[in-house]
Amino acid sequence: MEYDKAYSNTENLFGTQPEKILKNHIKMLSGIRPVLDIGAGQGRHALFLARKGFIVDAIDPSRVAIETLSNKAAKEKLHIRAHQCGFEDFVPQTDYYSGIAVFGLLQTLSWRSIGLLVDKIGRWTGPGTLIFVTTFTTADPLYDHYAQTWTKIGKNSFSSDDGSIRTYFKPGEVLELFDPYETVHHWEGMGPRHRHGDGPLERHAKAEAVFLRRK
Repeated sequence: MEYDKAYSNTENLFGTQPEKILKNHIKMLSGIRPVLDIGAGQGRHALFLARKGFIVDAIDPSRVAIETLSNKAAKEKLHIRAHQCGFEDFVPQTDYYSGIAVFGLLQTLSWRSIGLLVDKIGRWTGPGTLIFVTTFTTADPLYDHYAQTWTKIGKNSFSSDDGSIRTYFKPGEVLELFDPYETVHHWEGMGPRHRHGDGPLERHAKAEAVFLRRK
């Protein structure tokens, strides 16, 4: 997906409501330190958190997404620090975060990039940090399509000619990424039907989890 173009054409490409696991576990977040939203897009999670009084660092490679989020934050006088960059280049302004959100990003990364992201998250967390994650699983209705039409680049991971990536997790596999942390919540199954802008209806097989770093 060409995100700058998609964000320019659709005001709320991924909707306005945050993931339920964020809403359901927000009371566990400490307000002492900021929250990091990785792959923030147009800001549905960052805005939700900031409206609840949290300081938010929001990062995304898309110029249009960051401009949109910055404008909304300025208009509402919300404490959001928006950064146009990927997680690879991001330099935090805090020793660690009270929470880190990784919604809908893992399925767009190669396993190498996923490993790098998990390593960086480990450096950006401390005692009490919550990590929120959603991703696609191999039960996804489009898994066979990508497996048959895209180039395999790793375990259940495929790349298109233009470099787009889809990586799918086996049942329970997302828990292995954050094995040192305590699992607060874990669910896998079919997500709700939805559409992006005026696109077709979609439904994905998802894994969602909340992890807690104790020490």
